Amino acid sequence: MKYIISITIAVLIIIGFVLLINDAPSDNQQRNDPYSERNDEYDCSDFTYQDEAQEVFEEAGGPDEDYYNLDRNGDGVACESLL
Repeated sequence: MKYIISITIAVLIIIGFVLLINDAPSDNQQRNDPYSERNDEYDCSDFTYQDEAQEVFEEAGGPDEDYYNLDRNGDGVACESLL
């Protein structure tokens, strides 16, 4: 009986691990980004106006994440060269 319980627990752990791995987003999955068809990255040359870059910067996490590296000096203002 102990053997069957041990096998059952091991199988459940393996199934849980496989489900966890399949649920995790991969690096190749595109980020859900309403501003771009590319969805993978921006740089300041993609914007005409600083306020557009600032909006994308803030939607993507702002200074805490700066997913697209739009605020190179870390002052919270994206693409200052467009000001």
